[in-house]
Amino acid sequence: MAKPQPANISHRGGRHWAPENTLVAFKMSLDIGVEGLELDVQRCASGELVVIHDELVNRTTNGVGLVEQITYDELKRLDAGSFWHDEYEDVGRVNFKGEKIPLLKDVLDLVDGRAFVNVELKNTPIEYPGIEDDLIDLLSDYPHRDKIIVSSFDHRLMYSLKEKESGLSIALLADALFVNVVDLAKQIGADYWHPCFGSLRKEAVEEAHAAGLKVNAWTINTPREWAMALDWELDGVITDDPLVYKAFLERRKALSS
Repeated sequence: MAKPQPANISHRGGRHWAPENTLVAFKMSLDIGVEGLELDVQRCASGELVVIHDELVNRTTNGVGLVEQITYDELKRLDAGSFWHDEYEDVGRVNFKGEKIPLLKDVLDLVDGRAFVNVELKNTPIEYPGIEDDLIDLLSDYPHRDKIIVSSFDHRLMYSLKEKESGLSIALLADALFVNVVDLAKQIGADYWHPCFGSLRKEAVEEAHAAGLKVNAWTINTPREWAMALDWELDGVITDDPLVYKAFLERRKALSS
């Protein structure tokens, strides 16, 4: 009997084929039928939850400064697409100049339940007091809350979120080499474990599964690693190359049929 295929989860929208954490990247991922999207959330000076990985805008835009010190009116004037051509000039064929830092609300509206969304709340090194409350407010009238998974390296934040909104699914970001994943997941009320694949062991996956946790690992970008993910029966592969991973799964399925 064939093993189930790990879900195709697009890391930051698929940062090897489009500017990370932009609407165009998420749309491209949805268009090829990914099961999940992973994205990062910070809070800007005017209070909106915005989708960007770094606490600084320097790396992924033509601006300079901390997200927390820039209003959204200022953020949306920045170019969040041109940097990608410099980083991936060997594969860049589409002009993404002018892409913007999106609001989390705009991404969720785009997705509209077509995939699950892993919202990683950034709360280090910059702290955003009450960011979990902002997320709860944003999701209060979102019709696809069952397709939201919230994660953060700040475990206190995850515990607080679960206390305030027990119905939300939580993912533990932690390394099994340093913590007891099962015990920590129980403490914060996690349903998922999102480990770094580079330090993951098959035995740790088995222990997590035995405890009822689903395991989505990051960031898995090569055929060798994808084959290991299938062998270890991961629930999801968080990848920068969702299109190539999809083709890999299709080839494997064809060979086994």
